[in-house]
Amino acid sequence: MQPLDPVILEPPTLSSQSEAEDPRTLPDLPPVPDASTDDIPPDSRAIVTTEIADMGGAERSCLALAHWLYRQGIPSHIVCYTDKVGLERFSTDPLSVVQLRPEMTALRKIRSLGRYLRSRTGAPPPLLSGYQTALHASAAGIRGFHTLMHDTPSLFSEASRATPLKNRVKRILSDRMAAHGLRSGGTTIVTSTYLREDCRRTFGVDAAIARMGGLPSTHSFCPHPVTGPLRMLSVSRVETNKRIDWILRALATLEQKPYPMSAEIDWHLDIAGKGSQLAHLQALAKELGIADRVHFQGFVTDTQLQQLYHAADLFLMPAVQGYGIPAIESLARGIPVLLHRDSGVSDILLDTPWATVLRGGEPSLAPALKQAIDSVRHGHHLSAPLPPIPTEDSWAEQVAHLCDWV
Repeated sequence: MQPLDPVILEPPTLSSQSEAEDPRTLPDLPPVPDASTDDIPPDSRAIVTTEIADMGGAERSCLALAHWLYRQGIPSHIVCYTDKVGLERFSTDPLSVVQLRPEMTALRKIRSLGRYLRSRTGAPPPLLSGYQTALHASAAGIRGFHTLMHDTPSLFSEASRATPLKNRVKRILSDRMAAHGLRSGGTTIVTSTYLREDCRRTFGVDAAIARMGGLPSTHSFCPHPVTGPLRMLSVSRVETNKRIDWILRALATLEQKPYPMSAEIDWHLDIAGKGSQLAHLQALAKELGIADRVHFQGFVTDTQLQQLYHAADLFLMPAVQGYGIPAIESLARGIPVLLHRDSGVSDILLDTPWATVLRGGEPSLAPALKQAIDSVRHGHHLSAPLPPIPTEDSWAEQVAHLCDWV
């Protein structure tokens, strides 16, 4: 293989984090010993990701697939460069995690991934989780792999057109390299129509759609009318693509009307999650004069998260992202959602009173939010059936069949 230009070995910075995100930035945990490669059965299905630094949507999907395979008696294991969270702690089944532990440079990572995948002679083709994993495997000369494409490069930055020329060139070269592997015989799997179309435009591949479901929950479907203060909820990493600033400015707009919204109903917004935009958004809420009604919860435990969901009347998710599992999880609990068409999960929520789907730029949010609030207050969704929503198991089964693993 010819020497690789380092410019193509790392993709552009990902500002759109993996979909279906867990809002919590995990505290530092002691390392968990990784599985020896000698313990991995030759026919084990390899689910490959990069660095596991948080328990986000990509990690959750890997666990969901491994869980389904385990219950079918099909061996599988997770492969990563490093696992900083102890992924097996989050698994309900025995889970093997192979950490390659290369020096954390692009070339070293690519070489370690290539050596590992080539060492598995006769094993089923691996499933690579995410764009960067596919890019690295392609650069290592691996072919015929399957890919879970959680996000495509067009979602990596809402301001991509404004990025420096060097970064745009880097992205083009990275996309071309990834395309070599994606077009080499494996299946590319996405969660939405937008991602499928973007894969066709960017990589020249016809991706299959498998819509992800929410995490299993012991909390049953429990819709309820608004009988007291209106509690709204946002659960995500606090990053720019989540558009939480849109929510704050929309709420401020509704408060600045001749008849403020707070004069109609005592409303509150809970924001669960941490991220780079947290301090900025806290300052923005204060500047807009709504800090007493907006509650930044930061990192929350499972118990605290369930309490927030239990109290919520309306879930807000105007993000631009490949999918958006929190919307599915909210609906499964009986909580109506407001989301943007830029979230891939909106594909299946376009014709139901359980969801308000807005289009367009930030000015469209305030009227859409008012519409959603009025609908929830009047209980329009309560007499309608919940739209069909996918489950984690249905997604995992579909992915396993698309990979010819069953």
